[in-house]
Amino acid sequence: MQTKNILLVEGASDQKFFNQLLADLPSQVEIEPKIPRDVDAQIYRNGLQPLYKQLKLQVDLLIRGQVSTLGVIVDADHSTQELNGFNNRRDQLTSLLSDKGFIITDMPLQEGNGEIFSHPSGAKIGIWIMPNHFSDGMIEDLFISTTKPSQNDLLNHAKTTIGNLGELKTFADHHDSKAHLSTWLAWQKEPGISPSYAYHQGLFEKDHPNFIALITWLQKVFNPTP
Repeated sequence: MQTKNILLVEGASDQKFFNQLLADLPSQVEIEPKIPRDVDAQIYRNGLQPLYKQLKLQVDLLIRGQVSTLGVIVDADHSTQELNGFNNRRDQLTSLLSDKGFIITDMPLQEGNGEIFSHPSGAKIGIWIMPNHFSDGMIEDLFISTTKPSQNDLLNHAKTTIGNLGELKTFADHHDSKAHLSTWLAWQKEPGISPSYAYHQGLFEKDHPNFIALITWLQKVFNPTP
């Protein structure tokens, strides 16, 4: 039976970005879910709901050997929201995996390592919680932390603009980083480009320690040392 490597992420934008990071890995990795309706016809938005549905299905396939390697990347979001934040997100994931028989190790003591859990069957699954597998936040915080120094003035101006919205602000505070990144991207030479295209265009420091840590984790998950 042919097996495959799968990486689960929250949305289409994430898929495009991780396709670039995975391109240099020798192992071929499929990124799922393709679109939310691939998981459930009643789901119309990207995010955790379709990812968790897909995760439960893929974990069973992983244990049965029909999936070779499984990786999961989700946002921590913020602890100001009910049941969100790094600790709660990790608890959600490890609880699901523990119920399936995976051995859950202690929480990491420093950022940027990610985790890999093993199963008595020999199956392994990697999890990474954005932005750094340690703090609250989301993938947008990773991008903001890795922009090139030449972008600092524009990035700071975007942040100041968001902070000065006052009564015009319609989004919740925990989405500030999304608005911050989107505003910065809207002011590029090609307004409104995606984070993946910005990465391709060299607007981020590809050798930034935060990117290196993430890539190192991906390599450990999908190209483990024999």
